[in-house]
Amino acid sequence: MGASQKIGSDASRVQYIRMNRPVRDAVRLLSRPDVDALVIIDGDREADGIIIGIVTERDVFRAMADGGLEVLDGLVWMLAKNDFISMDVSQSPESRLKQFCTHKTDHIAIMDGFALKSVQSIWDCVTDVPMGRSVV
Repeated sequence: MGASQKIGSDASRVQYIRMNRPVRDAVRLLSRPDVDALVIIDGDREADGIIIGIVTERDVFRAMADGGLEVLDGLVWMLAKNDFISMDVSQSPESRLKQFCTHKTDHIAIMDGFALKSVQSIWDCVTDVPMGRSVV
């Protein structure tokens, strides 16, 4: 299928897919539990690949609304968001949540230097913010 998962690390929820795979493969991977987004890479393995962008279910739905079912036979890199927001792993959940609101985005990349640690949805950040704390 062309995707893999790093097991036993902070990035265990990060799923990768090679850029030359069809959107149909991305849909199969995105349908799995706990998979919110796919990191699209140019390379055979995630350790050696260059990050092209990310793709989410919402990206696929939007593309299908515009292009119909033919989108499923296209290459996944055509749907890649290459301007995704990234934040340092040391940033607080409150800071991350503010970035979601500021940029009106679905997902952010959490980085440790140049290493991708995770891709978080707004729900990941909401559950990490302690109850009663304001983010504004």
